[in-house]
Amino acid sequence: MSFFTELKRRNVFRMGIAYTVVAWVLLQAVDFTLDIISAPNWVMQVFFLAAVVGLPVVLIFSWVFEMTPEGIKLESQIKPDESVTQHTSQKLDRTIITFLAIAVVLLLGELFITKEDVPLAIPAPEATVTPPEVTGQSTVNSVRSVAVLPFVNMSSDPEQEYFSDGLSEELLNRLAQNDRLRVAARTSSFQFKGQNLDIGEIGRQLKVKNILEGSVRKSANRLRITAQLIQVDTGFHLWSETYEREMDDVFAIQDDISQAITQALEAELNAGQPSVASNPTENLEAYQLYLQARYLFAKRGGDNLLRSVELFKQATDLDANFSEAWSGMGVAYSLLPVYTFKMSAKEASQLAVESAQKAIQIDPESPEAYMVLGRINARTDLDVESARKNFEKAYQMAPNNADIVNLYGDFLTLTGDFSNALKIEARAVELDPLAAVHHSDMAFLYLILNRNEQALESARTAKSLAPESWDRSDSLIMSLLRLSKYDQAIEAIEEAESKPGAIPEYASIWWAMLYYCKNDRESLRRILVERQESAKINRMMYPTITAFYITWLEGVEAAIPLLQVAYDNRDQVLGWPEYFYLPELVSDDPAWLAFWKQPGLAELIEARREFGPYENIGYWKERTTQ
Repeated sequence: MSFFTELKRRNVFRMGIAYTVVAWVLLQAVDFTLDIISAPNWVMQVFFLAAVVGLPVVLIFSWVFEMTPEGIKLESQIKPDESVTQHTSQKLDRTIITFLAIAVVLLLGELFITKEDVPLAIPAPEATVTPPEVTGQSTVNSVRSVAVLPFVNMSSDPEQEYFSDGLSEELLNRLAQNDRLRVAARTSSFQFKGQNLDIGEIGRQLKVKNILEGSVRKSANRLRITAQLIQVDTGFHLWSETYEREMDDVFAIQDDISQAITQALEAELNAGQPSVASNPTENLEAYQLYLQARYLFAKRGGDNLLRSVELFKQATDLDANFSEAWSGMGVAYSLLPVYTFKMSAKEASQLAVESAQKAIQIDPESPEAYMVLGRINARTDLDVESARKNFEKAYQMAPNNADIVNLYGDFLTLTGDFSNALKIEARAVELDPLAAVHHSDMAFLYLILNRNEQALESARTAKSLAPESWDRSDSLIMSLLRLSKYDQAIEAIEEAESKPGAIPEYASIWWAMLYYCKNDRESLRRILVERQESAKINRMMYPTITAFYITWLEGVEAAIPLLQVAYDNRDQVLGWPEYFYLPELVSDDPAWLAFWKQPGLAELIEARREFGPYENIGYWKERTTQ
């Protein structure tokens, strides 16, 4: 008898096939169970290796032993006429057929289940927003609009939240590169995180017709990403897919998803041809650090921004040609003086410029980097022409980027181009309707123009969208004070002061404005003394504001030294028009006018004069002596 025939007689082949089929079915059951309990990836790998190791063991066992009615016996101890291998082979055939049937059912089930909806946790924002009307029509039909909701983190480690958020944001950015699609901005889309809300309601609030949602499971180097594109009006799934790949394929997955979505919208809505984005980096460790940095950056706050800068630095240390990490670092540096005393505006601005320039050196088409340069040009350098060029370049590159639109509107406000500033800021609200910052900026623009009732309306919206944020009370408090609603303003100030993270030096600005509006000179002087005493410990927050009140109390001569400190330290409020718009509207004192002729200030004031004289601009009121 040949060896091959003996293998068949002893059912070695059948045993191998039966073992393989049964093991595969059992591994599917184990994988399903481990997914439910969010077990780490290595657990499944252990089961798989055990199954692989078990195969040769089973084959050897079936060669050496035979299963008989009396139990397991060595093959060598059984006489040929007593062997029951034929009966055993029939049992094995039935086992193989049964488990093959189960395998087919499982395969078909997985095929259909991956197309079904994935239950996601989606929260309602604090308030329903009706943004102000925008002059002109949007360049993109509202039907060709999509919002990317934050993908749900299904990983066992909550610390992987940064990755699911980051992946969502990266997809959003890739879709936004299609100028025939209107993509809801990150701030508004990410309002819907943590609680359930109907897709139709989300679409209504974001003013989009399509929603992309999904989930991410990341374990070690393994990814499982599920995504689906839903039509808001009908709930119909235009597209859905599940990806199970290695982390090395993360950029390919992003390309696949963005192209699939664009193709789905192209087929249904004629939304344009899909494009493939270049990978921001080939270093996956650098990319994960970048996503962590973006995650912290989005949270704002001094400590979060400082930590995000550190992570951006680590990413660029691993990949010096990572343009997005350099530009992200530049934005973080540019915002630091707004949130913390731990770095001066002058130092932060210098580092922001260096980071942005490095980003542009690597990628000359980086709109975020030009936005950073424009912001520093305008707020710190007071270089109006450079700021205008950089903002216009950023705006041309990314006209649907809400952050760029918002900061461009701020620049127009700075220069006194108020009519265009209103249009641009309204556009930011249209792009990102649930972002409190845009409504707050609208409120401050209305305050500059002394349209105080409209300012209060926008300020209330901003506050309702960020009820836990102490600094989003700013525009509300100022609007109430300008309308002489002092009791409501005091209540709002006290509430803001009680919130976590509130900065006492910032709150003193509100109290100073209260006493200024009420003509309470004694209380105003007390607040200014407290601010100057605090400045001996920390750098004074916004010396320009203190100088404004000193100008009203004591005259321009007393205020000039402090304004010079503000100029030398690049106080970002110095050029803001609500405090000092045109110097001649305050005083004709030669020393006073000479101060405003210093480099940068002279060009800024001249730019404002070109837009014509405005009456009743900002907070300044006629000075009276006691």
